[in-house]
Amino acid sequence: MLSLIPWKRTTTPAEGTWLFPLDSARAEMNQLMNRWLEGLPSAGLLEDPIRIDVRETAEALVVRAEVPGIDPKELEIQLVGDLLSIAGEKKEERTDGERPGYSERRYGAFRRTLRLGAPLDAEQVRAEHRNGVVTITLAKSESARPRRIQVQGA
Repeated sequence: MLSLIPWKRTTTPAEGTWLFPLDSARAEMNQLMNRWLEGLPSAGLLEDPIRIDVRETAEALVVRAEVPGIDPKELEIQLVGDLLSIAGEKKEERTDGERPGYSERRYGAFRRTLRLGAPLDAEQVRAEHRNGVVTITLAKSESARPRRIQVQGA
């Protein structure tokens, strides 16, 4: 029975271990992808430009977005239907005489658009900025709010 399963002896990862052939193929693919990705400027290219949390209450949706280092006057927030868009630009701070060096911080324009999936009242939207977090409170329209329905008995 065991002779039907193609096993092979290998010296990696530890001397004397037995591996299934697909394990070694997976390891080779991982090495190939890692070598290819090393040439990219940053793995952060695949990340969203800003991090968000969305919470729901009976009356509203509350969106919190991290926007550290961005002046609230530089933020642009739009609501079109159930699409919320947050845009802005983080500008690099340089003083005279400084030369470019090593930096892990991100600079430049960003835009994040979310489909909220609920009918919202565009007239009752508030946005507050505090400690690098913008909090956007979007009131649900009356049709989206839960209602208690009285059951009639016979």
